[in-house]
Amino acid sequence: MIPYLCSIAHAHILALCCCLVTINALLVIPKNPPKPWQAALMARYIIHNTDWVAIATISSQDKIKGYPFVSLKSSSDGPKSQSTGITYLYMTSMDVSGKDVEADNRVTIMATLAETSYCESKSFDPQDPRCAKVISTGRLVTVNNDTKEYQFGKDALFSRHPSMKDWPTDHDFYVAKVIFEQIDVLDYFGGIKHVNITDYFNANITNLINQDVKFNSVSVVEIENY
Repeated sequence: MIPYLCSIAHAHILALCCCLVTINALLVIPKNPPKPWQAALMARYIIHNTDWVAIATISSQDKIKGYPFVSLKSSSDGPKSQSTGITYLYMTSMDVSGKDVEADNRVTIMATLAETSYCESKSFDPQDPRCAKVISTGRLVTVNNDTKEYQFGKDALFSRHPSMKDWPTDHDFYVAKVIFEQIDVLDYFGGIKHVNITDYFNANITNLINQDVKFNSVSVVEIENY
């Protein structure tokens, strides 16, 4: 029907119709998470659709030095309309985890769809493998505040967590990100699946994000360290 309408329309309407055909052909956005065999896509889906991660650090506290220590951090891999796959955090050396990563920046982070309504809607316990989770290990690094990536990461965090704008300025918060060395997904029975890092960043998450709204692909600023 669209080609027929275009054929009888004026030139500017024809152009608009053709444009709409192109956009609709590119943007097909399912409302459910990826399938279990799409591990890289699942990892990206979880990271983008969750707003916080559990972060495990190597403790620098005297009584538990060298032990694992876990805390929670608000996170973002980009605004709702865009996914980079990179986990950005707003860190300060004034909290326990911040002190830990100053001494040893090796970390593991975990995000899970238990944060969303998905698992509850399926009656999946958070520990049920089908309540998908991604566990990523690597090093937490500071994003250089003289780069475009710094502003992107900060905007990505503030868009998801507006109250961050009002956090104390004397706490010296900084934008950090995890440089992944291993990415694991648990989203079904049969154990953890290791995700190739290149496959992770190549996974086309753009057509999965914001399931009720359609967006074009968005260019990402230059990213360091990857």
